[in-house]
Amino acid sequence: IPTSRPKNSFELLRNFNSLKRYPAVLASYVREQVPPALVQGLFTRVPMEPDDLAVLLSALQTNVKEAKLGSDRVAEYLRQLVRTKSADIQISMLSASEREVLQDLAQVLPASDAVRTMLQRSLS
Repeated sequence: IPTSRPKNSFELLRNFNSLKRYPAVLASYVREQVPPALVQGLFTRVPMEPDDLAVLLSALQTNVKEAKLGSDRVAEYLRQLVRTKSADIQISMLSASEREVLQDLAQVLPASDAVRTMLQRSLS
């Protein structure tokens, strides 16, 4: 597991690619080294590709299943994700199974939350 936070989107994606075959390790990396605000910061100017978004969503899902990430933290990741460049387009390009993961994660947001509404619109 990399021991420091990624300095740019390329470093984050390189780490994702090297860890994606190890879901538990990837989940730990995201939980420990990639705080929600960093995700938004790294992808302000450059969009996150749908495949990379799917890797992040999978890591979040693994953390939720293992009860290592609380709903408040998951909600913050989702709020930051929708603030990234072209988020709505990237979300619309997810596969059906990847959309299902995002829908499951979005359930932690209050029904009245604007981000949840935006995600539901993007996923329909």
